[in-house]
Amino acid sequence: MKKRLICVLALLLALTQFAGCSLRPVSLSDTLEEKLSGLFDGTPGASGEDGDLVRNPDGLTFSQMRYVRPDVDTLSADVAAVMDALERGAGLEEVEALLDVCMDDFDHFDTMYSLANIYNCKDLRDEYYAAEYEWCSSQSSSVSQKFDRMYYACAGSPLGAELEEDYFWEGFCEEYADPNDSYYTDETVALMQRESELVSRYREIVADPVVTYHGEERSFYELLDELSGYAYLTVLQQYYTSYNERLAEVYIDLMRVRCEMAEAMGFESCEAMEYDFFFGRDYTPEDAALFIEDVKTYLVPLYSWADERGIGYDLNAASLSNDALHDGIRSVAGSIGGDCLEAYEFMMRYELCDTEASPYKSDTSFETYLDDYECPFVFIKPTGKTADLLTFVHEFGHFTDAYVNYNASETIDLAECFSQGLEFLSLWHLDGVLDEKEIDKLRLSQMIDALNTFIQQCAFAEFESMAHALPPEELNAQKLNELALKSAKDFGMCPDGLEIYYQYYWMDITHFFEYPFYVISYPVSLDIAMQLYDLELEEEGKGLAKYFEILPRDYDTFLETVENGGLTSPFTEGGIRSVAAAIAETIGYDRPIADAA
Repeated sequence: MKKRLICVLALLLALTQFAGCSLRPVSLSDTLEEKLSGLFDGTPGASGEDGDLVRNPDGLTFSQMRYVRPDVDTLSADVAAVMDALERGAGLEEVEALLDVCMDDFDHFDTMYSLANIYNCKDLRDEYYAAEYEWCSSQSSSVSQKFDRMYYACAGSPLGAELEEDYFWEGFCEEYADPNDSYYTDETVALMQRESELVSRYREIVADPVVTYHGEERSFYELLDELSGYAYLTVLQQYYTSYNERLAEVYIDLMRVRCEMAEAMGFESCEAMEYDFFFGRDYTPEDAALFIEDVKTYLVPLYSWADERGIGYDLNAASLSNDALHDGIRSVAGSIGGDCLEAYEFMMRYELCDTEASPYKSDTSFETYLDDYECPFVFIKPTGKTADLLTFVHEFGHFTDAYVNYNASETIDLAECFSQGLEFLSLWHLDGVLDEKEIDKLRLSQMIDALNTFIQQCAFAEFESMAHALPPEELNAQKLNELALKSAKDFGMCPDGLEIYYQYYWMDITHFFEYPFYVISYPVSLDIAMQLYDLELEEEGKGLAKYFEILPRDYDTFLETVENGGLTSPFTEGGIRSVAAAIAETIGYDRPIADAA
């Protein structure tokens, strides 16, 4: 088999001020990822036999990787050439050579899409890259449709069996047996394009919102950087009330389009479509709902108790310069060694990270992949506080995973295991970066952050489910605000007197607009990260060894990887109660677990 990896999980975006983790969503409105990743068999080397991948063969730094709008006409012609060759009965060698050209086209399109996103996120005011990102996004679904049709043609041709054995993956012909089963119809592609237009509209609205301050129109983001206390809250409230209807209109239109898409694809709901088609999860919305209820039962009391006592406040308030941030990630990678150190050296050699501070930078941190160069890339919006160190470690966990596996991405949830897992494991590798007092603070902070992640992301997930379950006639800004406030209160997130702010939190969550039903991946994968932490507590090096044991992604799904790696499914009965016990011990919780009194 040709060792060829095509990846469509390229972009990585994060939540805003209400959450500090990151994620890796789909870049092509596409789920060919599972099928395309089958082109990769085993761990690819840097060079070697036919089809092996080569990292950054031209040795370019990021600043030398130029964005050029991809030529979709040429891509279309190359796909048509494969179809024509199959129709005229061309031989295996000719068809495979033409397929190679198409795969390169796909890589190039995805790379340019990722570069447009990076530069758009570097400065949301930059109209050129905003337009280029919108253009790439608008083309992505039609590109996916062309490849989908090509795969059905390959599978149904006389060469199908040979192509499956020599070029694609086992089961290829069965998966692509009936073109009528394709999700990429003209109707669904049109809906995907409409979805892309709405996401671009969302980005346009949040690029540089303005508010009136002392009688003068000012940049909302600049004011947030300048103000504190009551003045900060006043400006925040003005933004929320000024932009509530505008963002609600876009979000409601997105929900409607996605529900239409789900119906056209034959799914019972938008939520089911996202779980299956876009994220390829091996657990269901029903599994997630039970998990969320356990979080309410066992973790909300801890969260409320810690919040009442101010535990965790200001733990990450110490300043951290950009130089110190880089010193920290260098020290962590050097102390861990192995693949982490190799990935770090590669990242720095080719300048594959951006940690520059700017108020106009997208309020997000992510890792993305540049297929043309086989290079991961990390994007950070720093706060200038010690919390940035674990944010960088989180994204570097994604970077290491993408580096080691050439961006093989079986599931979103597994990707988050490697990012959140490295956050916990890095706590044993900070000597020389922070003094002992700051390291102790960071350990407690990490546990508080874990508690926050379970609570906040489950609240967000429940909000999404409730919002999408509303009858169309009830969809409006006021109802969204009511649902947001309900979820905030149900999960103990909204202190008395702050309802006026928390009813609007949904406006700040990028994922709701760009990657619906993603957020549940955070708490689900965090359960696994905490199991790695527990192993490291038992014996130093034990959790890290398990991390590297599962890193090669030897299994197709999240739960397969977890269970074959000797870890426990997050959906095991009593699992969240065990998490609660571990957190309770660390933060000094003095009540019985699940005692909500």
